[in-house]
Amino acid sequence: MSKQKLQKLMQQMAAKKKKKPKKLDARTEALKGRKFFSKGTGENDMVRQAQRDYNGSYISGDLGGVEVGNPSYKKYYKGVI
Repeated sequence: MSKQKLQKLMQQMAAKKKKKPKKLDARTEALKGRKFFSKGTGENDMVRQAQRDYNGSYISGDLGGVEVGNPSYKKYYKGVI
């Protein structure tokens, strides 16, 4: 390789900028983090069942750490709340 070509190549390499790492959106980050959580059974199943079967007077709320709500009340009081 000639000295001129070598110098030109060195200048090109020095001028190149490093690419910034691509920043992932929040949704992708959240999905990425989910794989580290266990999909265990037990309490989670009971909580989901309680949320599905709830038929009380709360429009929406928290009962003992479980988010519950009555869909028919939500629909009825839609304009009020």
